[in-house]
Amino acid sequence: MRAQQGFTLIEVMVAILLMAVLSLIAWRGLDSVTRADRHLQASSEQSDGLLRVLNQLQRDVDMRAGVELTEPRKVGVDDEPPTAPPAIIVRSSDSKGFRLDVIRTAVDQPGALQRVRWWLKGDTLYRAVAEARSRYPLPAPGAGVAVLADVRDLQVRVWEVDKGWRQLSGNRREDPLGLEIRLSRGTPQGVEVYRQVIGPLQ
Repeated sequence: MRAQQGFTLIEVMVAILLMAVLSLIAWRGLDSVTRADRHLQASSEQSDGLLRVLNQLQRDVDMRAGVELTEPRKVGVDDEPPTAPPAIIVRSSDSKGFRLDVIRTAVDQPGALQRVRWWLKGDTLYRAVAEARSRYPLPAPGAGVAVLADVRDLQVRVWEVDKGWRQLSGNRREDPLGLEIRLSRGTPQGVEVYRQVIGPLQ
């Protein structure tokens, strides 16, 4: 009778140990891939949200009032002829922060206008839209909606003929020829800076 051959206990234990090590390596690799995927999804969602905000800002400015309504305001005999208010007013200062007021064409009411306001409060950017009307005065925007969080800084420059881009700090500018908005935002990767140029506004 030949002796029956097979694996010894030590060989079986070594095989199990090798399988455990390979399983651990595979699990760590899968976990790393899963975390990287979650990180990429979060980064993509942040970028998409920022692009939506910048596109909406661009759209509001592009739709600025190009028509005049009746009776902007009452005037006396010796007053200047009535004129419509500026379509764009931008303010930027260290104390009061950024604010952009736009009178734009109403999307759902042809021939009507509405006020739109953008402003930065704390580290959050807000947008508010007022009711549309076909004559002045236009109602002011009410409570706004938070559209972008973790905004660390927002700087505005305006375009001036023969001077180029000029920093807008502590000033108010009506109907600028162009706007440059530089926005710093906190992300999991650190602070990222974005630049949006709007113009020429003629």
